[in-house]
Amino acid sequence: MSSVQYPTASLKPHKDESLLGGHLWIFSGALQQPPRWVEPGALLDVKSSTGQFVARGYYNPQTDIAIRILTRDNAESIDGDFLRKRVREAQELRRVFVPSVTNAYRLIHSEGDGLPGLVVDRYADILVAQVHTLGMDRLLPQVLEALLAETGARGILLRNESQARRREGLEVEEPRVAAGEVPQQIEIFENGVRFIVDPWRGQKTGFFLDQRDKREALRKYARGGRVLNCFSYSGGFSVYAALSSEATQTVSVDASAPAIEAARQHFALNGLDASKHEFHTEDVFEYLEQAAERGERFDVVILDPPAFAKNQGARTQALKAYRRLNTLGMQVLRPGGILLTCSCSGVIGMDDLLGVVSNSAQRQKRTVQLLESYTHGVDHPTNLAMPETNYLKSVFCRILA
Repeated sequence: MSSVQYPTASLKPHKDESLLGGHLWIFSGALQQPPRWVEPGALLDVKSSTGQFVARGYYNPQTDIAIRILTRDNAESIDGDFLRKRVREAQELRRVFVPSVTNAYRLIHSEGDGLPGLVVDRYADILVAQVHTLGMDRLLPQVLEALLAETGARGILLRNESQARRREGLEVEEPRVAAGEVPQQIEIFENGVRFIVDPWRGQKTGFFLDQRDKREALRKYARGGRVLNCFSYSGGFSVYAALSSEATQTVSVDASAPAIEAARQHFALNGLDASKHEFHTEDVFEYLEQAAERGERFDVVILDPPAFAKNQGARTQALKAYRRLNTLGMQVLRPGGILLTCSCSGVIGMDDLLGVVSNSAQRQKRTVQLLESYTHGVDHPTNLAMPETNYLKSVFCRILA
């Protein structure tokens, strides 16, 4: 038993089954009564309806997920040693990356690494952290100490801009340095490819690390072809495609002018002549419609849009948007061409995405061959007991006539 005594909350009968199976969330309806004597964000013990210890976590009465579990070991106190152990365990997994080849990856992936509410991305010797929950926010000073001690990072930037913090009763903050020094730009390596990350203003924490393995997989399909990269952001997929062969031609389309400019810079950074490739600052849907009218055809089309659904209520409209996008993408794809299509909407599952692709192909009387399917990547592990925390789905398909 832990040397620290924590307040307790009791579950209704049979509500401990998912926890015993490894789930890390307890919804408010599973509690016998709200533990009003427990301060929001505080640590507590969870007991079964018969009074047996089940787990230890933090509590927030303001959210549907009332308790998020940190440990099921009664002897484990939630302190600096506990947090250092979790960071060490996370680092152990990331040793699959050779620093001279890949020095940017997700270090802490929330529930997947046993630290709900915390995301930490590593860019060379700089860490960029996001805290999404009240309980984790209260642990932040100890979290920062653990990260510095275990990683040897030169600086830590906090990016607490997520609107999800408001549901937890937290303020949405401007980016701020939490430790050391954090530059405006960081050069990183990913599979030997060079990129510049803006940790202060870039999307997410500065780069889409969860698409690393898909970018690498793209090389073999892109070689020598004409590649259309939709929602290209800073050109990650485009650079990988262009590096596959001097004969490869890429077209990058994004609504953000700064993102398109960053893509041009990334071409130059990797010794590629940007003038041999196309860059368009346009709405993707409009570009695809106009490209189809012009009769343009591509050997590879990449569809990597932002999340079309943030919650279950937006699911129906999101599916319509995905169907429209994939239909347009197929219209500019030559017979036998490769479609890489993605969804980062948590409420859209892999079966939903495959259904969208199949439906879009049927509308055009085309046949689909599923070639490869991916989720987040090795540095974004998923707790197998929590499939609802999966968010990214990516598939490579061959679209026949």
